[in-house]
Amino acid sequence: MSFTAPPSARRRAFGILPLAWAALVLGLTLAPARAMPEVPPWELISFDTAAHAFVFFVLAVLSYFSAQRQPPGHWLRQYAFGFTLAGGLLFGALIEVLQTSMHLGRQGEWSDVAGDAIGTLLGLASMHIVRRWWA
Repeated sequence: MSFTAPPSARRRAFGILPLAWAALVLGLTLAPARAMPEVPPWELISFDTAAHAFVFFVLAVLSYFSAQRQPPGHWLRQYAFGFTLAGGLLFGALIEVLQTSMHLGRQGEWSDVAGDAIGTLLGLASMHIVRRWWA
């Protein structure tokens, strides 16, 4: 005898993934500057911008995937692309505003917002490609 969780429980479980990742990102990006490790210098793009792009790539993939796990006709499933895009851009901008205003020795930077946007767009593009390939 095997136990299978009902569909609504599985949807809630998938919904937790992007929220947990967003909480981790928020915690790490709002850590005091003295707690941050030294980062290596990169020539093409900064390590910081690449790190922002990576964490927002993961956030976009998790968010889009979770939105698509909603039942057919659910507003979040219907507007998954726009919701994920807007959410990623707004969350990235919010982090930079909080870094500037919380006086933790960190400062908001436009390049970080650009990295967040690039990661969000790459995550959404990846999910689009995967959905087309899977279908």
